[in-house]
Amino acid sequence: MERRLNVNDLSTDLDTGLLLLNLLEQISGDQVATTYNKSPKMRVQKIENVNFSLQFLTKKGIKLVGIDGGNIVDGNLKLILGLIWIIILRFQIQVQGDNSARQELLDWVRSRIPEYNINNFASDWQNGRALCALAEAVQPGQMNLPGDFKKDAISNLQMALDKAHDNMKIPKLVDAEDVANSPDELAMMTYISYYRDYWTQIMDKLAWPEKCVFSSFTCHVQAANKSGRAKNAGGDIFTGEVKGPRGVVMAEVLDNQNGTYSISYRLADPGTYTISVKIQNKDIKGSPFTQTAI
Repeated sequence: MERRLNVNDLSTDLDTGLLLLNLLEQISGDQVATTYNKSPKMRVQKIENVNFSLQFLTKKGIKLVGIDGGNIVDGNLKLILGLIWIIILRFQIQVQGDNSARQELLDWVRSRIPEYNINNFASDWQNGRALCALAEAVQPGQMNLPGDFKKDAISNLQMALDKAHDNMKIPKLVDAEDVANSPDELAMMTYISYYRDYWTQIMDKLAWPEKCVFSSFTCHVQAANKSGRAKNAGGDIFTGEVKGPRGVVMAEVLDNQNGTYSISYRLADPGTYTISVKIQNKDIKGSPFTQTAI
């Protein structure tokens, strides 16, 4: 939920610790502290609030060096900007594994638009063509490339910014003229990370063949009398039991009223399942048997 809190000056507006607490809760989705000073007046109360946020970041596995609550309360802008960048790296660009945030994001960009041979987040974006191509690669159909390319860089960049904002709701965190003339690598990394987030959301909604699992099966039983002759009438009581990775899965038995029975069951996870079909509490011929869901 939007909390409608404003930041006008990073060097002064974070001094109570309250904005930092709210920022971390909004960007992480987790509670930072169960109790804190809601109306801090004293310096010690403000520092305590800031330290709650720093402790939260430490618990998230973020190593903080040379930053303490007093630095933030006193308005040390250099350390504050460093802290904000650390938060952006962790919760927006989302560093995972051993690669740096820059390299990880760069690898993703290259996988989407390999033909542009992107090697940085500065000069390689200045003519605007790569940004248009990335927007089109993430959400096809926005542009007709290369036909829609403009003659000047600023027009290309503005087109990409507008299309991404209108069609993918990506905020315009950078300015077309700034990117064309003197792009800031950190700002571009943050902006490009929104494209990756959007692409990830799309991928999560798609079905991947190697991840799909059979959800249900049906086996058929032919009832027979003591002499082994097939029955042509229903009325017998068969039961089905399926054991899988998560334990017993219930089976449904349908009497087809012609001497045959359909036993259906759903498989929740990949793995090997053992199916047992019984009548009069005894396994029928061939029971139990196994089936593998992949």
